[in-house]
Amino acid sequence: MKIYRFRPAILAMAGLIVLVLATLAIWQVAGVDGQSRTSSETSGDVRIAVRKLDDGRTEVALQRRQSEGWSDRIAPDARFLPVDAELGRWYRSSPVPVGEQSVGPGPLKIALLQTIHGAPVERRQAFKLAIADINQAGGVFGQPVIGVIADFNLDEEFIVASAKRLVEEDGVHVFVGPTFSSSSLIISQQVSNPLRIPTISPSASSPELTTADPGDYFFRTTPSDGAGQGVILADYAQEQGHERIGVLYRDDAYGQGLADEVVQAFDGEAISLPLDHVNGTSFLAEIGQVAADGATVLLVLGCWKESATVISESLESGLFDQFLLGDCAQSPNLFNALGSEIATGLTGAAPSFGEQNDSTRFFVAGFTEMWGQPPTANVTFVPSVYDATIAAALAAQAAQSTDGAAIRDQLREVSNGEGISVSADRLRAGLNALAQGQAVDYTGAVSSLDWDEHGDLLRFTIGIWQFGADGEIEIIRRVPVDLSE
Repeated sequence: MKIYRFRPAILAMAGLIVLVLATLAIWQVAGVDGQSRTSSETSGDVRIAVRKLDDGRTEVALQRRQSEGWSDRIAPDARFLPVDAELGRWYRSSPVPVGEQSVGPGPLKIALLQTIHGAPVERRQAFKLAIADINQAGGVFGQPVIGVIADFNLDEEFIVASAKRLVEEDGVHVFVGPTFSSSSLIISQQVSNPLRIPTISPSASSPELTTADPGDYFFRTTPSDGAGQGVILADYAQEQGHERIGVLYRDDAYGQGLADEVVQAFDGEAISLPLDHVNGTSFLAEIGQVAADGATVLLVLGCWKESATVISESLESGLFDQFLLGDCAQSPNLFNALGSEIATGLTGAAPSFGEQNDSTRFFVAGFTEMWGQPPTANVTFVPSVYDATIAAALAAQAAQSTDGAAIRDQLREVSNGEGISVSADRLRAGLNALAQGQAVDYTGAVSSLDWDEHGDLLRFTIGIWQFGADGEIEIIRRVPVDLSE
């Protein structure tokens, strides 16, 4: 069947679905504010939902009145008005069912996408806590939210197939994740955008992700390295008196992006080399190369395994004894691999909590109650999972829909500084307000979730962290960043 696309003339829009609605007596056309222009309280009411798309098309769908609000949008396969449509000509959609089984959005389904190479236990716990808190507050659309956990490896084919299966077979509406920038690039370009699935990563920080998804379905609750961590690392190295630095980075989207930002921000000389984190067992050649260039400190921008190897080989060879690390090295595994004598005092930069707020305190208390101990101190990506999940639920409630584009369009609206102030301990009030059409402003456990036009955070905090003698991660300085000014 040919899918037609046409201009937003009101007669043509009614014609698009006239055959489908032949048996229905009452019609309402949606205004630009989402409210019907005529008023009726009968359960048989229907209305046409219309929106303009970036490429000039107009998309049309159908909604039916429920006891509380309007149903999810019922969208036929052929539902687009072509830009070059003839004026006055009627266009028809493909048929859609309008029986009771089509009325109202079903339960919202959110999937946590994790990479098995990370440290997923606490992130999984934070996700489960968020789902529990949302449902304790009354759920979304008055129904419990369903949480799904999916573990990925680093194989591109597997990542794409698994993510598509979550959407097409399991009916997932929103992704929280993936863990790594490389996986996030794959998901955003091959799944999120084409399948219209809002995706909120709690930890993918590559600057490349800022413009990777032209459909605006990719968001994150951690800042881009292009605006935060890389600059702070470069500044800290200069503050320590280093004029020439070596940068060894994990050879993927995360490491490359962070290394580029460090080198660009550093006001001195830098040599930057990739680490083959997949096949490499020794990085002595790379260490020797940056040492020969006269670097006085080694910035190791990798996760715990490659970081442990680089630091150990640097010390054993006598080539380096000063190091700076990135966020991916914030792991008890690195401390244990190196041992307390070497690891104590190792320093790095990473996104961090800002000032403690009601959401932070509520999250920590709930995590402790549910799991018997608090989350690992000062590791941002755990509460970032919680924030991403809560934001997805609030956006769906605001949209009154499980449609991906509708949820996407509300993500910024529920945390943009306007409306009723909502923290994690006031979720019920926030969800109820949204159900009544009121605006809310959610402040997360880590930071405000003010997103720019690319889904990047505008306000966040970067922490200078170090390992204590017991392996605890201590924040020795917090640097607030505000990109909205």
